[in-house]
Formats: sequence, structure tokens, C-alpha cells
Amino acid sequence: MKKYLTLLLAAAREQISHLKTLSARVLLMLIMLTIFRQFWMVVKAETLDSQTIQPTDLIWYLLLGCLLQYGRPEGLHRRIEEDVRTGDIAYCLLRPVSYIGAKLCESLGTFLVRLPILLFFGGIWAIYLSGGELPHDFQAFPVILILLTLSMIVLSLGTIFVGLSALFLQDSLPLFWMIQKAEYILGGLFFPLTLYPQWLQTLAMSTPFGYAGYGVSHLIYEFSWISAVQTGGMLLLWIIGISGILKLMYVLLMRKVAINGG
Repeated sequence: MKKYLTLLLAAAREQISHLKTLSARVLLMLIMLTIFRQFWMVVKAETLDSQTIQPTDLIWYLLLGCLLQYGRPEGLHRRIEEDVRTGDIAYCLLRPVSYIGAKLCESLGTFLVRLPILLFFGGIWAIYLSGGELPHDFQAFPVILILLTLSMIVLSLGTIFVGLSALFLQDSLPLFWMIQKAEYILGGLFFPLTLYPQWLQTLAMSTPFGYAGYGVSHLIYEFSWISAVQTGGMLLLWIIGISGILKLMYVLLMRKVAINGG
């Protein structure tokens, strides 16, 4: 465990030295909040299904989604794919830590540094856009942040899955695009799933994206302990399930490396 903590802290320190990249992500997040605030004002006026959701709640809903998207390390799947293609991943057999665990620590360390910075500037901007109002269930924010971290772990494991898929695919980029768009749509990044057709809501909540995105973010305006516990439980189940798939892929990868002589 100490080795993984060291990797996590190393990733955190690296992020501190990349303030320009983080500043750009903060700026993009603020622009997105501004654009969708105006867009949602139109949606609220035209769509009856959105009348029960206040613009302030929607702004904070989007902010939580942005924390997930901009808080994770960029290009992680490309680095993993490169390790698979070059065979450098074989050298990880000599290390006392799991390759998958190391990449997850990289994501977690990056997220834990970016999260407070993104939340600080995003929160100030959200308050400004909403005229000084806080979301309906703001008191539940500590619980939401814990669930948000679980969501980040789920999505990061998905990114690792994309990188390791280079074992079977010539190019993992199309798969990355598919999963990324699934995060946006099925995760309800831009719109709460309640604005979707019922069949699409059902489909979304049968995937990890529904719980990682909408399942956590909607708690900011519709919090209940039952929903929070259910979301946390489902996220843990998805973490266990995806981890099992990644373990199997890693075993197959190591066998292929051994057959090819490293």
C-alpha cells in the first residue's frame, strides 16, 4: 500500500508543476458553464419536463460533470497503448506494484490535485452565474465529493481498458471516442437523464456511465440517502467488475509478451 501511496503523491507533485495545463482546463470549464447556462434558460422555457429543475441546480449539475472530465489526466490511454505496442509493459513484471494499480494511482493523484482548484474557480463562477444562489441540496456536497471520487475511479478504469485494448485492436482511438461519447450521453454530462426518453434513461442506468455521471451529479438538487447509498454501491460494483476484466486482459497480455520473448 505504501508503494501505491508513493505513486499517487508523485502524480500529485507532477500536476503542481503543470499549472499552465490546469489553467487552460479551468478556463474551458468556465466557458462551458457560461454557454450552457444560457442554453438551459432556453430549454427551461421550452421544455415542460425541465420546469422542476432550477437553472442554479443545472449549473452546479454541469460543474460536477466538468470536475470529472477536466480532473482526470489527459492522454492516459495513449501512454498505455504505447507501452503495449512497444512491449515496455513487460518491464512492469519486475516492479513490486501492479501496472493497472500504478496507472490508477496516476489518475487519482492527478484528480486529487485538480479537484480543489477546479472546484474553487468553478464554484465561484457558478455562484456568479446563478446570482449568488446555491443549489437546492448544497449541504450534501461532502457526500457528493466522495461519490465523485468513486466515479473518477470507474471512468479511469475504463480509460485503462481502452489502453489495454491495443492488445486486440490495431488502434484503440476509435474505442476511446466511443467510450468518451458514451460518457457524455449516457452519463448525462450536458443534460440530466430525466430529460431523455424513458428507454434511453433505462439504457444509461444499465451502464457505469449513468451512475458515474448522472447518478452522482443529480444529488446536488435531488439528494436522498437512499439514492446516495445506491449510487455508491453500484459504483463499487462497477469498480470490482471492471477491475476483474482488466486483470484478465493483463494476464492475456503478459502471456502474449512471454510467447513473443518479451
